[in-house]
Amino acid sequence: MLKRLKVKNLFSYIFNDNINYIRSLYNRGKIRNVTYDNIQKTILCSSIYLGYDLFVCPHCDKETIVPHKCHSKLCTSCGAKEAKIRAAHISSITLDAKHRHISLIF
Repeated sequence: MLKRLKVKNLFSYIFNDNINYIRSLYNRGKIRNVTYDNIQKTILCSSIYLGYDLFVCPHCDKETIVPHKCHSKLCTSCGAKEAKIRAAHISSITLDAKHRHISLIF
């Protein structure tokens, strides 16, 4: 039986370990700008570098920092959430039938 890795965001670690190779591909024009931007956002997901919200309790003055997410399709946590939201939206606008065929236009 395969052991499952207990890592928060596996793609983030893979991208971070290979960032020099990814940069060299980007500099040679082998990776599009949007792909490179998504890789960078995935690496920085849930860090304060993407911004954060600061909440302060009015009673005890305890501060809590909540970092922003990347909302990238490559990110394992953000991509799954976005896919669930998209699926719920699509199922809400489709007809109630046994068989559904959906063609997406990008």
